[in-house]
Amino acid sequence: MSDISGYNKKATDPLSKAKNRAQQIPIDKKSKVGITLYDIDFAMMEYMTDVVIPDVEENGTKVKVPLIYGNPERWKAATKDGYIRDQRGRIQIPLIMYKRNSIARDDSLANTMNRNVSYSTLTKYNKKQKYDKFSLMNEVNPNVEAYNITMPDYVTVSYEVMIWTNFTEHMNKIVEQFQYATDEYWGDKKKYKFRVRIDSFDNQTEVGQGSERIVRTSFTMAVNAYLLPSEFDNKPTTIKEYTPKRVVFGLEADLTGGGGGVNPVKQKAINQYADILDFLAVRGSVSGSFVDADTVKINNVEVPKLPPSLEGNFDVDNWFKVYINGLFIPSTKYSYFVSSSANSVEFNFTTGSEASDTELGYELESTDEFAFVGKFKELWV
Repeated sequence: MSDISGYNKKATDPLSKAKNRAQQIPIDKKSKVGITLYDIDFAMMEYMTDVVIPDVEENGTKVKVPLIYGNPERWKAATKDGYIRDQRGRIQIPLIMYKRNSIARDDSLANTMNRNVSYSTLTKYNKKQKYDKFSLMNEVNPNVEAYNITMPDYVTVSYEVMIWTNFTEHMNKIVEQFQYATDEYWGDKKKYKFRVRIDSFDNQTEVGQGSERIVRTSFTMAVNAYLLPSEFDNKPTTIKEYTPKRVVFGLEADLTGGGGGVNPVKQKAINQYADILDFLAVRGSVSGSFVDADTVKINNVEVPKLPPSLEGNFDVDNWFKVYINGLFIPSTKYSYFVSSSANSVEFNFTTGSEASDTELGYELESTDEFAFVGKFKELWV
């Protein structure tokens, strides 16, 4: 008997790449982009209610014409009787009822590669990344959130609408509003908007039960819309990323002589001055943490040792460039202590009462901004 237990397992794509969890950034529910049929239905209803449908006057009082969605029971009753009744059996007038008829692919805007093509949107502000003076001094751009959204499917959605009023004057007013709103984009400007077209109106005047006159108009709306599920095949259609803060360039030695092989002369020079090249490539920039009125500390940094061949040639007094609230502070106004075991550097400032070549002239505060640039490596933890 053959083993068929493996047939129930989900097939895997041999060409798919393994996921890098470090690059998977979670997206909150509010940021997930998806346009559903409900969104289109709701956009039509909301725009008709808030913008298109006018008030009519009955017995000297303005009345808001109600709008309802035509479920199968309501639509069947309205088609059969020519009107619908409320729970008490009375004819509901004035009234507007609509329903979605069909969905067709919009070939004029068809996107055959919709699942492989995306467009990006960027947030203007990211609360996790402040744009401060330190960023300006070190050419650090605040990273922004980027959302890569899959291209949607373009469709044409057809809606049928029926209007009932007592008077032709009321019907004329409503029809005029719908006619004026055709070929416009309906919806909420903060959410979704779809182009709507109305070609013609079918007007009828009927007599209901008894002697009550009913004016009825029906028409069809063609809505150019788009659909995009928030997920497909258990994968989100919106991918969240962060733009880089800074691009760092390092030193790279070319050991070839142009012929494709390693140049022994260059190789010897690189080996001889490797410690100098590594030292010159080091450059870091971090924000400092306030400790007290004359002390600031930078953490998670590694300070390299000065190569012996550079002793006397490298300006160790300006190993660090220090900025307080955007102002450069000369090295004569502070001293520092490097703790290799704690991966930190502590800076002690001479505050004093008056500004001079060796004194700040003020005490530090926790609200001050401290920026440090120099020969150190930033350790990511």
